[in-house]
Amino acid sequence: MKTGIFAQRRRRRVLFLLTMLFVCALLGSCKKNKNTPTPTPTPTPVENRGGSREASQTDDAQKIYQFAAPQTGDILVKITVKKYGTITLKLFPNEAPKAVENFKSLVEQGCYDNVKFARVVADYMIQSGTAQGYTSSIYGGGFEVETSDKLMPVRGALCMADAGEDGTNTSSFFIVQTKASVLKSLSEPLDARYQMTFSDYLKEAYNTKLTDQELEFYYKYGGAPWLYGHQTVFGQVIDGFDVLDLISEAKVTSQCVPNPGIFIESIRVETVQ
Repeated sequence: MKTGIFAQRRRRRVLFLLTMLFVCALLGSCKKNKNTPTPTPTPTPVENRGGSREASQTDDAQKIYQFAAPQTGDILVKITVKKYGTITLKLFPNEAPKAVENFKSLVEQGCYDNVKFARVVADYMIQSGTAQGYTSSIYGGGFEVETSDKLMPVRGALCMADAGEDGTNTSSFFIVQTKASVLKSLSEPLDARYQMTFSDYLKEAYNTKLTDQELEFYYKYGGAPWLYGHQTVFGQVIDGFDVLDLISEAKVTSQCVPNPGIFIESIRVETVQ
């Protein structure tokens, strides 16, 4: 009986340590004090594990629904960030109709123009929303999470940011920035020291159920698998990964707020003709 209790306590301690390691790996950059100024939009090579292009931009990846090249009728979004450049994304109205309609309507109203990025976490994501004080959606309040087997929180995924529970999507969004190499480095200590697979850790810490085989998708393309099934994915970066990475490297406060501020110059929506 005591052996079982000790085993449970040890497992809880291990899980706590893993959680702390994980959080530190993702949030530790918030306390960095870089001496370099906010970077200008100078194209830089994007790290990957097998070539000069992002895994999600390779020819093989084009066969995957989320990464497929835009077709006639597809909706594109261009987010222009002052001093950085433009990130182009494709939206998915069939899989996340409420999120897409909400985002499009707010964009058309100019609600995101000249708005700051609220949070930047290196090796994880960049987040923004509408002007300060705007806390509701076009539906009058928060709306529910929309999930689809076709869309994953991979690197470059455009997601709704909520208050930690369903029904709290409003106007805030974030773009996942985690590279495949970073994700792999987070999983290696689990196997090496704690004899726990990454999939087991995600299940216990985040209630995210992914097999080791399913995780291979993230190891190849990058992303935040702990968000799977918990956040609305409604778009995907198709161009501007270099801009995404530059923003993620910006100086931030202890609360992960960019300092100096990083502003969205404009967001524009267009339909592929």
